[in-house]
Amino acid sequence: MTVGAPLAIRTDLEAADLRRLARRESDGRVAARLIALANALDGMSREAAARAAGMDRQTLRDWVIRFNAEGIDGLRDAPRPGRPARMTDGQQAAFKALILRGPDPERDGVSAWRVVDLCRLAEERFGVVYRKGGMLRLVKSLGLSWQKTRPRHPLTDTTAQRRFQKGLAAALSEIARRHPDKELQLWCQDEARVGQKGRGTRVWFERGVRPVGIIDRRYASAWIYAAVRPGTDKAFALVLTETSAAAMAAFLQRFGASLPEGVHVALLLDGAGWHTAKDIAVPDNVSLVFLPPYSPDLNPVERVWLYLRERFISHRLFADLGAVIDGCCDAWNRLIDERGRVASLTDYACLRSVRIS
Repeated sequence: MTVGAPLAIRTDLEAADLRRLARRESDGRVAARLIALANALDGMSREAAARAAGMDRQTLRDWVIRFNAEGIDGLRDAPRPGRPARMTDGQQAAFKALILRGPDPERDGVSAWRVVDLCRLAEERFGVVYRKGGMLRLVKSLGLSWQKTRPRHPLTDTTAQRRFQKGLAAALSEIARRHPDKELQLWCQDEARVGQKGRGTRVWFERGVRPVGIIDRRYASAWIYAAVRPGTDKAFALVLTETSAAAMAAFLQRFGASLPEGVHVALLLDGAGWHTAKDIAVPDNVSLVFLPPYSPDLNPVERVWLYLRERFISHRLFADLGAVIDGCCDAWNRLIDERGRVASLTDYACLRSVRIS
């Protein structure tokens, strides 16, 4: 085979530059090609440079052409097309919709799809046969993952939730109109029970062996009353021993006293009986805004409770009520010490987009 005359190699990168890039390159084949080009630029014969990189002279010539045209990116292998998908794009979209809709327990006989169920579904609906490994790769390529569901009350009214989200800006604007000399801030409030009767959480453990966790069966409890300003690390909490109108009034008074001068807070909270009691004295610098019924997913404090339980409160043994209170305070303080954590947990798009006119 006749090999043409050596091609000139572009010189915007010197041999030392190519070697430095080769040391940083994670792809060994690309690194070898960079070294071959560097050796050729340093005066080594093309045949010797090619041999040192594990290729022949014609292959090195091909890489020189691609390097001259595309730079470093030209030295990378083009992605291989791989085996064509068994399902068409349209079938994959329809299959993903079936997975997201979930099974009908009455019709399908199961409450959640397993991988074997998805293999059967693909064969029955689309005539495509998958093994378990191939099905796992398919669902991952569709952007799906195996997750625990978030509880939702059966009486949740999604229409009322959307109506509330649209009307929240108007409600805040009305509060701002009544307090023109104040800076209006939106905060969210809720409370969570923490007690001796604990809960489990997910932990790392040996594959195929279910871990055990300590779950107490006693019932002494305390409640963390908390308010957060969504999307920020600003938060306030009080640990109390009951849920009642008196406890809520105590929380509101302490919360109002903690606010800076010149700030008025619109406090978003649910319609629990101890929140709506007529005898609750609401501080002058706080206005209450109530969520639609059965809508905990609109309150970012719910994610704070989940994080506290998963991170600090699960698998705990509390000797008595005093230990429960101490555990609540310790968990809250640890949360606050994690800079940016509250902001991340409470950054809800539906609240971030609210504009007060």
